[in-house]
Amino acid sequence: MRMPSAKPLLLSGAVLLAVVGSLFGSAWATGVGCVVALCLLAVHPTVTDPAVSRSTRWLLRGGLLLVSLAAIVKTTGWVAGPRWGDPTVSASELIALVVDPAWQNQLFWRELAVASCLILACVCFGVAIGRLPRQRLRRFAAAVPTVGVLTLVTVVFVVLLPAGLTGLLGSWTNVAATVMLVLGGYAWVVGGAVRRHGSVTIAAVGATVLAAAAGHAAYDAWQSRPEPPVDDLFLRPGAAVAVAVETGPDIQTAVKVALLLIAATLTVTACARLSADSQTR
Repeated sequence: MRMPSAKPLLLSGAVLLAVVGSLFGSAWATGVGCVVALCLLAVHPTVTDPAVSRSTRWLLRGGLLLVSLAAIVKTTGWVAGPRWGDPTVSASELIALVVDPAWQNQLFWRELAVASCLILACVCFGVAIGRLPRQRLRRFAAAVPTVGVLTLVTVVFVVLLPAGLTGLLGSWTNVAATVMLVLGGYAWVVGGAVRRHGSVTIAAVGATVLAAAAGHAAYDAWQSRPEPPVDDLFLRPGAAVAVAVETGPDIQTAVKVALLLIAATLTVTACARLSADSQTR
């Protein structure tokens, strides 16, 4: 009797560690969980299948490596300095840090490195998809207009939900009903697309989420570029100000980490399986 492989359990455990770590602001748990999950994905049986072409295999692994580097750079920034919402840091300390030119440069280059890694990872995955047979590429192109747009809208909804949509929707009952309605409708549309276009739809979903993550990282890098000093009463040293910060679990960051790891899993496994099928035919 063949024993089940422990790799799926390890992969799920690593993803769970990364999500829980980001939920509570633990840089080490988040970084280790992301790296372990992506490394396990690089040696997944679907990727190591001999039927997968060597070039496609290394493109997928290169993309996973770049995503791992982005996660490492991002989480080391959590260790480098305090963040908004840290109850151990006063408002004056945060203001002094924000106006520090050295800290601004470090933040900009860190965010730029994260964005660069994610963009290059998308390039690797895009080239891997582009190496699929022409017939599958036509199906991929046919699935993207519907699945890609719907995935992007759903991702924006899920990410923004902890940031303010809960107040708009009212009670948690309304929130839960709305989430179930949106995700149920999304699953129904994607299921229909899978039946029409095949597993290339899964690759389209993963690639859309990764592209959205890369675009958001590029926006963060642009927003964090160093600004010339301004004479602002709020930012003057010693100014008596009240800063409202959110404490408690960081749901929005945890959702982003979960989406990134799920998207990488979907993209890599779908591309590897499609490459293997094309080689065996």
